[in-house]
Amino acid sequence: MTPTHLAPDRIRKGERTRTRILDAAAEVLACKGYAAATLTEIAAVAKMQAGSLYYHFDSKDAIVEEVLRVGIDHARDAIRAALHAVGEDASGHDKLMAAVVAYVTAITIDSDFTQANIRCFEESPRATRENLAVPLREFANGWVRLIESGQRDGSLRNDVEARVIARMTIAAMNSVVGWWRLEGQLTIDGVARMFASTVVDGLANDT
Repeated sequence: MTPTHLAPDRIRKGERTRTRILDAAAEVLACKGYAAATLTEIAAVAKMQAGSLYYHFDSKDAIVEEVLRVGIDHARDAIRAALHAVGEDASGHDKLMAAVVAYVTAITIDSDFTQANIRCFEESPRATRENLAVPLREFANGWVRLIESGQRDGSLRNDVEARVIARMTIAAMNSVVGWWRLEGQLTIDGVARMFASTVVDGLANDT
């Protein structure tokens, strides 16, 4: 068999290994944060030698940046699925409610990547934050558009600035990662729905 025939298998194996590294890194970063996470521990979770990581990534920061980027994608996917479930004809209020529940769930129990993003972004190097500025801005703008859609259809109050409310809501949702615990008395579904009801219903247009 020629090298050309072998190449696809090597590529697939490389992709699988890269995915295993990222999965391991997300788990460690979500648990320990940026500063405490080490390549040695990431490699151990991935069941690899630490030196092998450099075949796929240039540095710890390169791994972290990719984990945070995937975390944004996972959050978007969770919100997209929730919006699809409520349907295009749902009111802006109901779409925002579904998005909030989906996002809070994603950053706590559904994805180590989203939790790692929330926990590590501010600790990560300036270059990493700058490289992620565009996707994060697009993510925030998605929440702005959700609120504006509710304002247009009359289901959400029109006397508030959507961009301000969007950023306040994102910050409040992200804070859940810092205090919610799986072994606690409150389920994340209960917390997510309580938050959604408090925030989104507070924006509801009663007229």
